[in-house]
Parts: sequence; structure tokens; C-alpha cells
Amino acid sequence: MRGFKRLTARVVGVGLGCVIGGGVFALGSTGWATELAFVARDVEDQQAVWLPGEIVLHRSTDFAEPLIFRFTNPTVRTHVFEAPGLFESVEAEGIQITRPLRVTIAPEENELIVVDRSRITSDARAGGRETVTYRFYCPLHRADDDTGGTIVVEP
Repeated sequence: MRGFKRLTARVVGVGLGCVIGGGVFALGSTGWATELAFVARDVEDQQAVWLPGEIVLHRSTDFAEPLIFRFTNPTVRTHVFEAPGLFESVEAEGIQITRPLRVTIAPEENELIVVDRSRITSDARAGGRETVTYRFYCPLHRADDDTGGTIVVEP
């Protein structure tokens, strides 16, 4: 009988561990933010690009949580991520402010920023049911004919 009680306790412990572990996994997968990852890549003729080249966001689902951009620069050169029309949200002296999205990432470094969603949401509302597109690029290393990447916000 003692062996049965120990076995039952182990089964309950394993079951509880699975439930807790599953809950932690679910929290991690749903997250408390929408995070987009960008990686700098050097290309021919001293140019550079940010990958992926296109991101599609859905206003109805992707703006429920904070929007975070993660930048990774695995190259040996400094790169800049610039996205005219988008703003980052930063805290300065205890006050939340927004500023144009232009981030400098040193070689082999990572950077994380919070995007101001209110501007994207108001642009999308102004467009009605149309999509809104923002461009992004590395202004230090792009060619004149390079259009860079795009962030598309769909209704």
C-alpha cells in the first residue's frame, strides 16, 4: 500500500509539473508583447539590408500587446535601422516620450525598442480599411535604387 501512495504522489507531482510547465510555455508563446526580429546583412558593393524584407501586421490582432522590435547586427560594421513614419516609445526622466524610429546598432550587438503603437493605429484608422505601408532601411549602406524593406499594416 505504501508503494501505491508513493506512486500516486509521483504521478500527481508529474501531472502538476506538466500543467505548470504547459502554462509557462503557453505564456511564453502568447507573450505579453508582439516582438519582431530584424537582422542586418551585408551585401555586395558595401551595401546592407535588414531582413526580413517585409513584415505584415494585422491591426485587429497584432496591436493588443506592446510592439517590440529586436535588432541584431552580426556584421563587423555599424548599421542603422530607420523607418520614416514610425516612432519609438522611450522613457526620459520619468516621462514617456516618442521620437522618430532611427536606431544605431554596433557590430555584433543587439538592440531592443518599443514602438509607439498609437501612431501606427491612427495611420491605419485614417486609411480606413486600406493597408498602410512603412519603409525601413539602413541609411548608411543602401544604394540609391534600394527601396529597403516594408512593414505592412492590414486592417
